[in-house]
Amino acid sequence: MLVLSNSKNPMTKNSVCGIGSFDGVHRGHQKIVDHMKQLAGEEKKVGILTFDPLPFFILKKAPICCLTPKREKERIFEELGVDFIYYFKFTKELAQSTASQFVKSIAEKIEPSIVVVGENFHFGKNRQGTAETLRTITPNVFGVQIMDRVSDEGTISSTRIRELLLLGNVRAANHLLGREYSFRGEVIKGKGKGQKIGFPTINLHVTGNKLMPLDGVYKVKVILQTKELLGALFCRHDLIEIYIINFSGDLYAKEVFVKFIERIRGIEHFTDDEALKAAIASDVKKIIACAENPHA
Repeated sequence: MLVLSNSKNPMTKNSVCGIGSFDGVHRGHQKIVDHMKQLAGEEKKVGILTFDPLPFFILKKAPICCLTPKREKERIFEELGVDFIYYFKFTKELAQSTASQFVKSIAEKIEPSIVVVGENFHFGKNRQGTAETLRTITPNVFGVQIMDRVSDEGTISSTRIRELLLLGNVRAANHLLGREYSFRGEVIKGKGKGQKIGFPTINLHVTGNKLMPLDGVYKVKVILQTKELLGALFCRHDLIEIYIINFSGDLYAKEVFVKFIERIRGIEHFTDDEALKAAIASDVKKIIACAENPHA
């Protein structure tokens, strides 16, 4: 998949493109991609037009904490069959541009034949441009198709998924995403306390402004090359430790891929190492039992 930023490329001409933030690349976003691929057929390229950084965090002046940082978003879109992704640098100047100016920028830099957006799409100064505005001002520039929102006991949105994760409800978040919420992290040196009590853990450093769920202990899957192993993940602020069940080996400085399955419990404070050891043993027992009987 080709990655572009403020530069023209022949691949984008006459393409079918989707515009939006696409944070999470959830089931609603996936439906847009499926529709784009149908429109494109075998002859046209499929592209994603998005922003860096995402407008939400700049306009709200909020810390940047994404469901899918850039590299992860690119990997997912490539797996979905997208041919290129184009980043508009989101600046104060772009935020102040009129709807017509933004359309002109798309026409000049991308030259798409069709643009697909969700019905809640907004653009231009003060978000005054809507999906219908886009359709109205582009009849002689490119075609516009507007997709209905995808619902599942409410509209599926990046905001809703963020809220579920911050409540620790990763199972519900996974359902809306259409896959397990995941991250990649590099194994770093820890204090070695887990080793001393019989539960050696790996400590992970996560980059890319990745949103982590509510503090607690989680059942996770750890992907090591071709192996998928169960683990107990401990998350507190930016501290992430994982005990990988039925695994021994040195993973220091290696990258691991982790998928969240469900939250086991919240953070607890233990009076001594024996109490901590008993709690971890109980967590592991629950994780194994759930894996053996997932519908229990």
